[in-house]
Amino acid sequence: MPSIERASLDDLDRAPVSLPITQPIDYKGELETLRERFNEVTADKEKLQQDFEDLRRSSTTVAELDKLIAPSANKAFRYMSAYSAGSFALLVLDGSHWRGFDLDESVLDLLVGSTAVTVLGLVGMVLTGIFVGARKAINKTS
Repeated sequence: MPSIERASLDDLDRAPVSLPITQPIDYKGELETLRERFNEVTADKEKLQQDFEDLRRSSTTVAELDKLIAPSANKAFRYMSAYSAGSFALLVLDGSHWRGFDLDESVLDLLVGSTAVTVLGLVGMVLTGIFVGARKAINKTS
């Protein structure tokens, strides 16, 4: 380890009496720049807080909407499934002529057509309208 030199009284005698004068620093310009930047950051912070609040409100609205939609969607699905199963059962009974079961051709056409309309209409219009339409309405208000 190198040895450390100690200061002596001779060093004090050779030391300058005063420090050289330098040009003064313009702190006012820097202070104004800092104030402006601080105001910008404050405005950004307030905007971000407002955006956060809007998103929080929107997410709770979506969660509540999901809770309200779920029972209706389940009931619609059960109805569609039961109607389709009933139509299928009638088609099987008619096709096998079980115990003389026979339906007119127009009744079969109506049964198959109404099943298709039920499935396509219920899924395509009602459920899509509830889920997509409600989401669009939320996004427009947020």
